[in-house]
Amino acid sequence: MQQFLLSTEGSGRATAYLESGKIVTFKGCTHVVWLDTPPEGFRIRIRTLDHATGLWSQTWTIGEAADNHGGPALTVDAAGYLHVVYYSHHHPFRYHRSVRPNDASEWGPMQEFGLHLTYPTLLCARDGTLILSARHSYDDKPWELELWTKVPGGVWTQQSHVLRSRHPGYSQFAASMAWAPDHQRLFLSFRVYEMPGYDNKIMDAITQVGCITSPDAGRTWTKLDGTPLTLPATIDHLDAVVRCDSRESRITDTGSMAVSPAGVPYLTYSLRTQEAADAFLASPLPEGRGWRHLQLNRFLPADMRNQAMIMQGGVVFNCAGQPVVVCTVVDYAYGEDYWGHPSHTLVQFNSTDGGHTFVPKILTPRDRKEARWLPNLEKPTGFNETAASAGMIYTEGVSGAGCGDMLRNKVWWQVLD
Repeated sequence: MQQFLLSTEGSGRATAYLESGKIVTFKGCTHVVWLDTPPEGFRIRIRTLDHATGLWSQTWTIGEAADNHGGPALTVDAAGYLHVVYYSHHHPFRYHRSVRPNDASEWGPMQEFGLHLTYPTLLCARDGTLILSARHSYDDKPWELELWTKVPGGVWTQQSHVLRSRHPGYSQFAASMAWAPDHQRLFLSFRVYEMPGYDNKIMDAITQVGCITSPDAGRTWTKLDGTPLTLPATIDHLDAVVRCDSRESRITDTGSMAVSPAGVPYLTYSLRTQEAADAFLASPLPEGRGWRHLQLNRFLPADMRNQAMIMQGGVVFNCAGQPVVVCTVVDYAYGEDYWGHPSHTLVQFNSTDGGHTFVPKILTPRDRKEARWLPNLEKPTGFNETAASAGMIYTEGVSGAGCGDMLRNKVWWQVLD
């Protein structure tokens, strides 16, 4: 089944945020979670695709969310039990485990943990330990990216503060985590967004994309060259893939990362100005010689190359070991806000030569009527299987004006050929 309409009650960020994996495939079933806004409020929803029959289950509700930032993150352990974290936007998270393996119809007791957390990234380690990263916001000091763990049968425990903004006030980290092929080494890519003048209500922003690694499933962290990091690290102590300053009219956005079968991390990001945006696939050069930056705009069809490519999707590796990238193309004019712009179109890029060249495929209509955006791709977060063709979900509809807007967007499932 190449495409399926999961819901007509999607929130303005039904399939955001890309760091929160929302799809797992396990032993003939694919489970998909998203954020709806039915009349009773924000709700976490899940459905299951049975590969044998090609049929989707009914929609089940897992719990509520604080607002449109409270969407879920999903993973699966070796026994097939599903694990989900959700609810929070500057609140404690809520967690459930499925009652039965590979079955999304019933969930165990809810556990709460943490304070002032947002944007969960959830993985399952080789020994069954759950690993979660999330932003921690503070009233009076710089915000941080925290790491939490939960051993099988245990409780959630804060393990470390990994990243920290250099300035108090609003910050974001857009952390995406991925396993190396050994399911032991962990990579964490980030886009630190910090506002040096926030105390004086100056909205300038510094953005930096980078990547760090842990050889021991998140207990210690280093730069990619093995240099140990003192935690929490700031961008002054981190190697930059790219760094931008809004005072120079440049902002960088990032998508989810992936690790190749050879154990090489691949990052996706875009550089956005007032008039344009270019998307890139980045991978480290041998012997620490920096990064290879492959611009993806040049692979677009000729009549789309003057449009902006905003990195809201990411990269995955298919069962043939080749990279597949999905991002959004936006045809917005100078002075228009790109966020939620109705021209959003999803584009897939396929490679057959290890990521040196790509062939594009337009996934959604180019009618400029409603945004088709916020793509969320299945990633190997734990023990989910790599399907012959990767799957994703995305939102069709409006962004809304605020965090609490009750909307009726469509939520779609799509197979990436």
